[in-house]
Amino acid sequence: MTLPERGPGSPVVLVGLMGSGKSTVGRLLSERWRVPFVDLDAEIERTAGLSIAEIFELEGESGFRAREAEATGAVVASGPMVIAAGGGWMASPETRGAWPDAIRVWLRVSPREAARRLAMHEVQRPLLANELPEKVLQELLDRRLPAYRLSTYTVDTSNRTAARVAEEVAAVIDRAGAEVADSRTDSELNME
Repeated sequence: MTLPERGPGSPVVLVGLMGSGKSTVGRLLSERWRVPFVDLDAEIERTAGLSIAEIFELEGESGFRAREAEATGAVVASGPMVIAAGGGWMASPETRGAWPDAIRVWLRVSPREAARRLAMHEVQRPLLANELPEKVLQELLDRRLPAYRLSTYTVDTSNRTAARVAEEVAAVIDRAGAEVADSRTDSELNME
């Protein structure tokens, strides 16, 4: 299976737990569709001049969430682009509502798989410090699940490569775009 060439007409926001593959899948989609890619966590680090871990250490989670809201407001999400949002981005009505026309895709991953991926890549995440990662990820998922379910689409990432997930995301969005185009064509035909 290959990715569709045309991509979406609206911004695509990838959401989900840390370790779901948002940044990696986002880069793949951006390259394929030849549209800009924004990693909100990287933007936060760039503007703060601090790592996410340092922000959590100095300002706590509330400070990070304030910076996340600020970064969301700074990104002009109009037209085709791919955005990798932080794991808690969907849980905030403020950030979630910032881009009303965006296509939100929940990259669903089990807490066990997310913990495995994070350990494999030796990624340090402040919310997992000094805790059992799988347990914390399950608690985060339980709290965020109602918000994740508000996503436009859901793609399961468990036991799939990032390339395969990108293919599935692109296929879902391409099918949806074709359905919208088909429905417009039908409406236009009925008006003649």
